[in-house]
Amino acid sequence: MKKLIVGLLMTVMIGSLAACGGKNQTGAGTDTSAVSEAAKEADAESKTSETETTYEPGTWDGVTYANTSLGMYFTLPDGWQIGTQEQIDAVESAGQQVTGNTENTGDTSNYEFYIFNPNTGSTIAMMTEDLSMFGDVTAQEYANTLAEQLMSYTDQGITYSFNGITDSVIGTSPFVSFAGMAEYQGSYIYQYYAITENGGRMITVIATGPAEAGQAECEAVLASIQPLQ
Repeated sequence: MKKLIVGLLMTVMIGSLAACGGKNQTGAGTDTSAVSEAAKEADAESKTSETETTYEPGTWDGVTYANTSLGMYFTLPDGWQIGTQEQIDAVESAGQQVTGNTENTGDTSNYEFYIFNPNTGSTIAMMTEDLSMFGDVTAQEYANTLAEQLMSYTDQGITYSFNGITDSVIGTSPFVSFAGMAEYQGSYIYQYYAITENGGRMITVIATGPAEAGQAECEAVLASIQPLQ
């Protein structure tokens, strides 16, 4: 789970993200083939039982993302861009420098999509993780563990304040979610996490943004996600 946690800690690197994401980009036309291919490869490698529904990764059609397994779709908001695999790698590397987690042994997580607003620093990502090696883990248990691990980064100067874990719905799928603020070097960053299980995978949606403005922006994007029947 280390790679996943490091990925989530991109929230403390918003400045770096805006710097590398705001240059030489073409907005909605950004090439997402690397991210899409990585998601497809990860899904192909995952083996589920014959009686279990296989999770199917979502796809981009221009600026619209749709995921039949989760029953959801949304259109990329104005001013937002679709992250490339190179940008995802840069964010993850920055997070590793902050947390000190540099090994990905046993990691099975994968970014399915990553979108961001280069003008504000707000980001929304969805990650999937094959949990077959961990046995039966519920979304609630995963959320509890995730919150505990995030809280453990006080030694790195990152202080989290979260509300309680609650039930929510994204698209047509039930999620467990929690939100709050992270403080790092005097800056406050809004964070929202939503977790669900589907077809042998744990799916985590992460939204981050600078304090109150980022919270309002991310909440508006999440509210735009529609059920896919």
